[in-house]
Amino acid sequence: MATRDDKILSTLSSELLQNKLEQSAAIVTEHDAVDVDLALFKLLTKHSYSGIILCIDRPSSFYSNMLEDAGLNASKMYFIEVGFASKSSGNVTSVREPHDLTFMKIEVTRVAQRLRMKKPSEKIFFLNDGILTILQYTEEKQVGQLLHELIVKLREMNVYSITLLEPGQSINTVVERMSDKLVKLD
Repeated sequence: MATRDDKILSTLSSELLQNKLEQSAAIVTEHDAVDVDLALFKLLTKHSYSGIILCIDRPSSFYSNMLEDAGLNASKMYFIEVGFASKSSGNVTSVREPHDLTFMKIEVTRVAQRLRMKKPSEKIFFLNDGILTILQYTEEKQVGQLLHELIVKLREMNVYSITLLEPGQSINTVVERMSDKLVKLD
């Protein structure tokens, strides 16, 4: 019997990573973010990607446990915790305040650069599934600017950027426009 994330995985597998020029994707969905995240991790791991996960709504330990429970290698993931009181470690860094978009951008860029320098040919993805949480702390225009700057910077470093969106949000137009691929999960 297929699980929810298997159905999501099937749709994502047929939509994402089909074009070599594709470097970013916007996924619009009402599905639970955890189910979509797990399906994405399965897909990207299958394609040998290492990941950078922006942890805004859940701590890195949640993602690590989810990955390990699914039989995926959590050591290939790097976590940037936003607003959590955890200490940095080998694969976890932190941004103290969710409204500090500049430091958030710097930290994402720094982690991506570090990964790129370690293994220049490695496939890397960046996942941001917490746009609505960021919008609780910062004006939409500033969030749009952050996302634009991040996507451009990550493109330069050949990092595949994924942004999860909920239907009907005004920020979606901005993110969809700058993304190479738009996937609507029903």
